[in-house]
Amino acid sequence: MKNLGWQMFFALLIADVIALVMLILNHVKQLKIVLIVGAIVFVVLAAVLFFSQNARERIKKREAKAVAKIADLQDQVDEALSKKNNKVEDNGSSVH
Repeated sequence: MKNLGWQMFFALLIADVIALVMLILNHVKQLKIVLIVGAIVFVVLAAVLFFSQNARERIKKREAKAVAKIADLQDQVDEALSKKNNKVEDNGSSVH
């Protein structure tokens, strides 16, 4: 969540730029409409950025769990192979 402040900053910056463009182009005559549009843009962008950040964090956690599980399974396979190799060597030496 350390990036949440930056996300809110950029959402507000984009909303302000859109409001300035509306004022420069004289698209609307009332400042109230510009403020409402800017607020809507800010809320939507802030929500999108917030949920995308949460999705990235969940993906990272899932990847970390998968890597840990793969390492655990690899250790189990290595142990099983070493036990199998030890049994084969023990059986081979007792035959002679």
